Amino acid sequence: MIMNLYPVFVDYLTIRQVHVEELPVINGGQVIRIDQDGEVDYVVDARVGLEGSFDSRVEIRCDGHQVEFSGNIARYGRSDNLFGFSFAESIRRINELLKSLGLPPFTCGELHRYADTGWTWSGARVSRIDITCNYVTGSMTDSEAFLRMMAGQHVGRQKGSLSVNGATVEYGRGSKYVYGKLYCKTTEFKKHKSKKSGQHVADEVIEFCESLGVIREEFTLKSRFLIQNGLAYLGAIKDSILIDIYFNRSQLERLETVKYENFNDLPPHLRATYVSWKYGYPIELKKSAFYNHRKKLLEYGIDISIPNNVEILPARVKRVELAALTAPDWYLEKYA
Repeated sequence: MIMNLYPVFVDYLTIRQVHVEELPVINGGQVIRIDQDGEVDYVVDARVGLEGSFDSRVEIRCDGHQVEFSGNIARYGRSDNLFGFSFAESIRRINELLKSLGLPPFTCGELHRYADTGWTWSGARVSRIDITCNYVTGSMTDSEAFLRMMAGQHVGRQKGSLSVNGATVEYGRGSKYVYGKLYCKTTEFKKHKSKKSGQHVADEVIEFCESLGVIREEFTLKSRFLIQNGLAYLGAIKDSILIDIYFNRSQLERLETVKYENFNDLPPHLRATYVSWKYGYPIELKKSAFYNHRKKLLEYGIDISIPNNVEILPARVKRVELAALTAPDWYLEKYA
């Protein structure tokens, strides 16, 4: 199983493809609409929910020719989706799932040229892609303050809207083009803990998010956006393109304080000490442990005996530094 080591990854996907050959019919029943004369107007196969381990779920249907997948493939079969997968890896995982059901994989098809529409792919069509990235703010207090600040920002003509609990900022809710949001992963995990599907999130994952003040920025690219940008077909989509779209739309990448932070190089027992030093918090270690951590962190060019230059601003104003976060080693080993 390959975890995406780049900060930007894919969450939710909706994709479909029509096949010439006869395929197994898979659905969750049918929805029938009858007009005022009692005639059947249309019949639609409902998607069937496919249950995975850890109470995860995606939806699949096949009417005998068209195969459709919809769901959060980064969550399916895993206890959480704090870190997900690249687009290419997501499609591979979806195709493995289709194979287990006796269905053909989603393919790019071939590129054809038509006089009226130009170049068009013949394979699978994509109608929704969620792209996302996690960030470190330093603490829960900083994450809450940061979200309040971002609620006053605009994405184009869309002003941010802060949720009642102060843990989510939305941009373009109800849009048929792109819907964006920023939210606190700790609050989301704790809320889901009260539900069956969220009970499997490990306490250490929640504590990791809480200690670093992890927030997530996410964009839902809807059908209209994908069509207008030539990304409605699987063959036209590459991870590099999705990453460019994310950074072009990201509010956070416009902030001068954003930089990348990869904790993979630090041993797990040193990360909390490093974060405390980095953000100017007291390092609560016994004297012997402090000097042991200092010695090991010096190998990474970090001297915790010298206070970090954390800028102190006037009251009611605080500078929150952001760092895009990749999956640490311990997460990859235990939860990927």
